[in-house]
Amino acid sequence: MKVRQGDKDTAREGTRLDRWREKLPQGTAGRQLTAMALIDALGTGVFLSVSVLFLTGAVGLSVGQVSTGLALAAGAGLLTTLPTGMLADRWGVRRLLVIVAVWRALCMVIYAFVPGFVSFLVVAVLMGCVDKAMAPLVQALVGMAVPEADRVRTMAVMGALRNAGYSVGALSGSVALALDTRASYTAVLLCGGALLMTLATVAARIPLLPGKDTDPSHLGRRLSVRVLTDRPFLAIAVLNVVLAMHLSLLTVGLPLWVSTATTAPRWMVSVLLAVNTALAVLFQVRASRGAGDLTKAAKLMRVSGFSLAVACLLLAATPSFPVIPAAGLLVLGVAALTASELFQSAGGWGISYQLAREGQEATYIALFWLSVGAQQVIGPLLINQLIHGGTLAWAALAAVQVAAGLAVPPVTRWAARTRSAEKALAYCGSD
Repeated sequence: MKVRQGDKDTAREGTRLDRWREKLPQGTAGRQLTAMALIDALGTGVFLSVSVLFLTGAVGLSVGQVSTGLALAAGAGLLTTLPTGMLADRWGVRRLLVIVAVWRALCMVIYAFVPGFVSFLVVAVLMGCVDKAMAPLVQALVGMAVPEADRVRTMAVMGALRNAGYSVGALSGSVALALDTRASYTAVLLCGGALLMTLATVAARIPLLPGKDTDPSHLGRRLSVRVLTDRPFLAIAVLNVVLAMHLSLLTVGLPLWVSTATTAPRWMVSVLLAVNTALAVLFQVRASRGAGDLTKAAKLMRVSGFSLAVACLLLAATPSFPVIPAAGLLVLGVAALTASELFQSAGGWGISYQLAREGQEATYIALFWLSVGAQQVIGPLLINQLIHGGTLAWAALAAVQVAAGLAVPPVTRWAARTRSAEKALAYCGSD
């Protein structure tokens, strides 16, 4: 009996769909978490694509006023990230995540109606107070809703969907940019607020694992600052500041380097960002394999340092070449930078999960994410030195990245030994 070509094509399509379904987290919690990540990325992508031009065009603020507001918002986020994690450990991660999502949604809606600089400043700082707390709260919620063996993989799938969602959200925002009217900007910002409110609804319904739901007795728990005395964990967080440099290199360093130091055309920046997004969507899950193991996670962080060093050296070489070879080197540099991003993210998820103390998971994860926020403040300042320092500065940054990557495994072993010693003392004390 002959099988028709159409039946073969249908079978192939079914196989592809089955493979994609297998990659997605299973269970109600997994599906809701991935939906939440996509909704968050769409809302954030819409906001980021239009907010600056809305403020400078429709509201009439100067570039200096917008920069001041955004800098103050970033500073507020750094100050509130760790306290938010502490509150989450006391009041419940899911509960606080819902509050933060609603807060962000309301701020985005109010954003659409700001009349001038002072009102923008107030709203920007209010949004900044919770903006950086979102990511660690989501990671902590994954740890409470997903079995330990699937936590990092779930984070990886969410990361891939988030990258795709940012792009779709940015494209949606381009409608407002094309119309360039206050009404169009307002409509897009209100849609972003509605998406974040939907996120809050989804988050509130995510089922937690047995024993992970908020116990009423937790409401009496004191806020703990023990994480600030955990020297090995603090050391890893500092190393993560260095390894997370890929964020500033991609968003700030790359556009400036391409436009001021290379022969490549400026539109090449858009191509490079598209390459980064595509690689992140395609390979984030694969790059996270084994990261649930502490030793493997530390090794991934080490590889991240080497990958970023390679990216720095490739980018440093581009000014010496004409247009086409320079463009090729830039693509290779972004591929290496993206590899660093994927390995650093996966390794960081694994390390922060494994080393977080019981009952203080959100606090530890918040501190780890705080190191990423600190990089976003320090990074642009270092980028300025790179642009003016040329090849020597890029080579120095590459050396620092290699050193930071090499330091992660021994520091992680130090942290693991402190955990083992504490368990041994607790066991002896119980006898």
